[in-house]
Amino acid sequence: MDKAKIIEELKRTYFGFIAFIEPMSEADFTFSPNGEKWTAGQQADHLCRSLAPLNKGAGAPEFVLKSMFGKADHPSVSYDELVARYQAAIPGVVAPDAYRPEAIPFEKKEKLVNDLRGHVEALCKNVQKFDEKKLDILVLPHPLLGKLTLREILYFTIYHAEHHHRHVEQSLAQRP
Repeated sequence: MDKAKIIEELKRTYFGFIAFIEPMSEADFTFSPNGEKWTAGQQADHLCRSLAPLNKGAGAPEFVLKSMFGKADHPSVSYDELVARYQAAIPGVVAPDAYRPEAIPFEKKEKLVNDLRGHVEALCKNVQKFDEKKLDILVLPHPLLGKLTLREILYFTIYHAEHHHRHVEQSLAQRP
């Protein structure tokens, strides 16, 4: 995927998720099938928590990224390869504390949706500044997958929204 397609997919997946949760009733927004699975609000909060450090990294000057994380030691893999790697690594894994949401009351939905939208818009703006070559040279750490090229971490980020959108849909399908 080139940079323009990555930005398009980021907007499609995240704004699609936002469009799905924004009109939700309180009952749907706060529903958890067993009290342990995350609610729609918690899924949205988790996505915000995941995008915030990515934006910080993607917004940093190139020399800072290179000095903190080095350069890629491998060519970027495809979107499908990255997703397969993530899916193989995720069973039984619990999100690190920094990415785990607390209870999200319905009254915070509007702010949460606006925050998520802002994170996505900022990320798309940050991605614009990189040329195609830099997406395959610069790296950022992923808590589960280790160092990924910017292109790979953006692939993950696209998939991440789809993954959590699907979880909300599956949870709501279990409503009595």
